[in-house]
Amino acid sequence: MQGKTDNAPNVAVLVDTSSGWGRRMIEGVADYALKHGPWHLRVEQRGRTEHLSLPPNWPGDGVIARISTQRMCDAMRKLRIPVVNVSAIDLDRCNFPRVTSNNQSAATIMADHFLERGFEHYAYVGSFQHAYVRQHLEAVRQALIEAGVTSEVATFNYRVQSVTNQGWAVQDRRLTDWLADQPRPLAVIGWATTAAAHVLDACRNADLAVPDDVAVLSSDEDTLINECTVPPMSGLVVASGQIGYRAAEVLDDLMHGQRPKQAAEKIDPIEIITRGSTETFAIEDRNLLQAVSFMRHNAYRPLSIDEIADAVPMTRRTLERKFKEAFGRTPLAEINRLRLARAKQLLAHTDHSTAQVAESCGFETAGYLSTWFRKQVGVTPLKYRSATRAR
Repeated sequence: MQGKTDNAPNVAVLVDTSSGWGRRMIEGVADYALKHGPWHLRVEQRGRTEHLSLPPNWPGDGVIARISTQRMCDAMRKLRIPVVNVSAIDLDRCNFPRVTSNNQSAATIMADHFLERGFEHYAYVGSFQHAYVRQHLEAVRQALIEAGVTSEVATFNYRVQSVTNQGWAVQDRRLTDWLADQPRPLAVIGWATTAAAHVLDACRNADLAVPDDVAVLSSDEDTLINECTVPPMSGLVVASGQIGYRAAEVLDDLMHGQRPKQAAEKIDPIEIITRGSTETFAIEDRNLLQAVSFMRHNAYRPLSIDEIADAVPMTRRTLERKFKEAFGRTPLAEINRLRLARAKQLLAHTDHSTAQVAESCGFETAGYLSTWFRKQVGVTPLKYRSATRAR
């Protein structure tokens, strides 16, 4: 076996580099290694469907891997060194310590994104041969049922393949025909970026307007791809950077002979980046749509319900009644929801003080923001920041 010239551990990161999820994951591992290392990191440029492995007699001390197959699990076990799994895929006898995304929370956030916009018809496009995709679909269905949605979620079994493959053209026609047959306006969740982007292409083929006829949300935020589509595509920011960082923490403990306190950890996603593919409201009442638009543009300053009603114009009582019928909540609750979402975004992505966040979100004082935030989220703003932002 080849020797080492220093005491820094050799750590392999077997995660694809072709997706935003994978790249953020690796960045999280590298961030930990920079702060607590040094580590010699082995990273190869690979796609998600490519087999990831290690060379024979690799002189390694630990591995962080997206273990997606039984073959890969068996190979990791034969290494007889610490391994941390960052995959949500459940495999038999694959009992490595695991740090993954919380798919239940992800499903709830995605469902809420469309529920807040008044959608009644839903669809899901994903590769159902994978158990974790089926599990995510069921979590989305459950979130919609709990919210009172009675319509069934339409599904399209999507197979990821090269555009040069003849099967891609066949699937493109099937997807286009399927979309054209769905009720509208339709909210579509795509697993993951590839499927969601193909839905946008199919909408163009079927002459369906995005987002007015069909709104599309990707289960992953791959900024490069999501900003290249027409219109730009909304995506869920999974906390893969934080997952990578935490997986590195667990691996470091294992390499020092310490067992993790829990065998599996699930980390909640951060937020949805909203772009043109979902920037709409499924509302037929034009006055109510105008009121919602006014509310969204003015929620981060002192704003009264009477001011919103006057801007439409509509009586306050009529506004509150129609809003409750359309969204299941009051206009005041909607203002607070918008402010909470903005506060979470600022806490996760900036170093603004609590006072600065409060001012940016329309709260009178930092103390009021902290009290209200804790009541709504269960933790203080600063604890939320440390728990959710990429470290």
